[in-house]
Amino acid sequence: MKEYAVELAKRAGTVLLQGFKSLAFIKNESKDPRQLVTKFDLESDKIIIGGIKRKYPHHNIHSEEAGFINKGSYYTWIVDPLDGTGNFTKKNPFFSISIAIQYKKEIILGVVYAPALGELYSGEKGQGTFLNNNSISVSTTHEVNRSSIVSCEGSDKNITRYTILFRGIRPIVLDMRKLGSAAIESAWVACGRAEAYIVTKINPWDIAAGVILVEEAGGKVTDFKGRSWNFNRSDLIFSNGKIHEKLLVKINEGLIN
Repeated sequence: MKEYAVELAKRAGTVLLQGFKSLAFIKNESKDPRQLVTKFDLESDKIIIGGIKRKYPHHNIHSEEAGFINKGSYYTWIVDPLDGTGNFTKKNPFFSISIAIQYKKEIILGVVYAPALGELYSGEKGQGTFLNNNSISVSTTHEVNRSSIVSCEGSDKNITRYTILFRGIRPIVLDMRKLGSAAIESAWVACGRAEAYIVTKINPWDIAAGVILVEEAGGKVTDFKGRSWNFNRSDLIFSNGKIHEKLLVKINEGLIN
């Protein structure tokens, strides 16, 4: 399944990269400017879902674009065919494809492919995390004031929550950035480019692959109460594990509800 997930991500990535490089302007097909959808989101989704249906016809699929396809299986493929559509439409190379496989309630496999960056991340339960076939691990930094944080508000419509979060966390860390792709942001924690990724109201398809990438790279993923990730928990911290508790304390000091 890992090899096939990588194959599907690469196939979809080829289409996205062709569109990204060839078009001067990429049209948003949605009437709502905050709900970005391009023909490339849909084309990528078609490639991935079609491939899963052919190879694993009895598996469930949960895709951002197609919704939940329930086959009554223990296996569920969780798919974001184009994470970072806003970046994509602005000709910003920070966009990705995210594919995860959940067995019962546990993520067992994750693939994140950023075609414009030439980076393919993969993580498998008990097998570690890899970037372009090279083993990676989280940062060893223990000090919050030496930590670089990536963050975003996910799909949170109450932007005040994220503003409060940023105002509370930014003064205590070295740096805090927003990349525009949740899958890439979580992958950056896995490879040590950031010590943590903090996000509010994130959709599961955006970060399901990132969960196992970070955990298999030696990091930690919880909600703001310190509970393990599940499909319904959307205020999350991905970290190297060393600064996790300190960030949780800060968030629960009344910083954000």
